[in-house]
Amino acid sequence: MTIKPFFRTHTFFSMYNIVFVLLLFGEFYTFGGKHFWSLLLFYSSFVIIYALGFQKLKKQSIPASKFNFQILLYPLIILSLSLIGFHLITMGGSPAFESLEMMKTSEVNTHRKEIGSKVHAIWRYISSMNIKAILPFTLLLLLITKRKIYWVVFFVGLFYTFSLMQKSHVLSFLMPVLLYSLFTKKWLFAFKYTMSIALIIVGLIIVSNPPLRNGINDLKEAPSNVIKEKEESALQKISNGLFKRVFILPGEMVGNWFEIIPEHKPFLRGTGYRSYCKITHQEYHDYNLELYPVIYPEYAKKGVQGSVNAAHFMRGYSNFGNAGLIQSAIFLAIVFLVMNLLFKNTGIEMKLTLNLFPVFLLSSGSLTTILFSGGWGLVMVLYWLFKKEFDEKNE
Repeated sequence: MTIKPFFRTHTFFSMYNIVFVLLLFGEFYTFGGKHFWSLLLFYSSFVIIYALGFQKLKKQSIPASKFNFQILLYPLIILSLSLIGFHLITMGGSPAFESLEMMKTSEVNTHRKEIGSKVHAIWRYISSMNIKAILPFTLLLLLITKRKIYWVVFFVGLFYTFSLMQKSHVLSFLMPVLLYSLFTKKWLFAFKYTMSIALIIVGLIIVSNPPLRNGINDLKEAPSNVIKEKEESALQKISNGLFKRVFILPGEMVGNWFEIIPEHKPFLRGTGYRSYCKITHQEYHDYNLELYPVIYPEYAKKGVQGSVNAAHFMRGYSNFGNAGLIQSAIFLAIVFLVMNLLFKNTGIEMKLTLNLFPVFLLSSGSLTTILFSGGWGLVMVLYWLFKKEFDEKNE
């Protein structure tokens, strides 16, 4: 089997190999391969389970749903737009436009932090699902089927992602249509989405920084940050930061977790899973938060709080050690095997459009979180419902 047919058949497996190579690179760059054997244990387990499962299931597939596309389409559009309307109403308006009236950096920061607390926790979850799954999927479906209401969803979605004052939201919303435009060589569409993302991000920078609007910055910056900003040009900071974020940090964080657990922090023995703790009535431990002061003690001393996300298999390791690595490998292999069945006979472009971003998020996030809170699982369900329509439009 040559490279192209292999990639077509094992698209998700191939994408993940790129992710794993990046993790290896970051770990070798930072720790010199000190944790290579632990990583090899995970990867070899993953490959073995995947290969055995593929041989068993290679002739199987998940058929498309029998629901009528026309019946489902408009309820999907109404649902996505209604959720936006209800969320904005419960918040009392657009937080971003309210922030434009604030002329102090501290006021804007406080206002942004209060966005989530203005509504019930269930609304935060629903909003996350809408931004990460329902809205982007609806926009992609309308783009492919060439419906005029596409423009309504496009502009309402941009307004909504801008209103919530989080730069990542516009990426979640437009990434599928941007990737689809690139893979299908629709360059004007790709340019439109790229510029839309850029404009939203620039707009949020202006909103978040009152000095850019003749306001004042009443928050003092640490002297070291000021010196660093003078020493590095904006281009250097962007390029260095991007290189480290993509190529170094994911593998470095994996190495950090291996260094700390279990020498400085114990294996959690299941208490790193919230659902398990609810059943057993034990205290839940989130190592993403608890390891931050260990990895970044200088920031912790200043009162800075944060999280340190690591690759998806580190959650299993932090709970059960090597057995957790094998458990994580089995779970990932099963997910990819199910996806093979769901996307069988689907073009590479659509596989990449809907799954490239979530697969790469595995380098720094929990698989269960990405599937459920991250909306990836909901995207798969929506694709199954509309699979027949996607296949007809891409024949």
